[in-house]
Amino acid sequence: MSESGTGSRVESEPRRPPLDAGTLRRVRERDPAALEAFFGYFFRRVHDYLSRLLRDPADADDATQETFLKLGRHLDRLDPDRDPTGWVFRIATNAVRDHWRARRRGARGQEVDFDVAWNTAPPDPAESAHARLEREEEAARVQRAMEGLSPADREILLLRDYEGLDTAEIGAALELAPDAVRQRHSRAVRRLGRVYLELEQREGGSA
Repeated sequence: MSESGTGSRVESEPRRPPLDAGTLRRVRERDPAALEAFFGYFFRRVHDYLSRLLRDPADADDATQETFLKLGRHLDRLDPDRDPTGWVFRIATNAVRDHWRARRRGARGQEVDFDVAWNTAPPDPAESAHARLEREEEAARVQRAMEGLSPADREILLLRDYEGLDTAEIGAALELAPDAVRQRHSRAVRRLGRVYLELEQREGGSA
């Protein structure tokens, strides 16, 4: 297993420019075209985030639907002069926490390469079959390690390392101060690494 900095991110698609204030004002006014742009902008990212947290397509679909219903009900809270990303992901995170209340798990971890965990890029034609198999086994092990973490750890790792949200956005999503975001992320990365290494030792894998 390789180690990397904690800010790595694998993008499933390029991050689009933020919505402008004029569009957000029209969203507050429930202009149909602006609403379509707003929901279209966030739908894929929110659904991907919830899919990785919940690990079940039906649960992710339900949580996504609940997220956008809540967004629609609370558009009066949207501040058109601020990036709404943190607000949107706070609602999504609250939706998945509702699901997790009955499924709490324990936690433990060290540093893990998230590029391995969530690499969705096409396979390299020059990569050998043996190297591809090792990479796929490592990615599967990281995913299993993620499932051994607490919901709070999974939330912050996915927001930072997969979604690529910055500290301020994560703070808004999780209602945390910037220092608390950094501390929680650092602890979650270490716990993920420890769980990964325990799995590697039990399963006889090699780094």
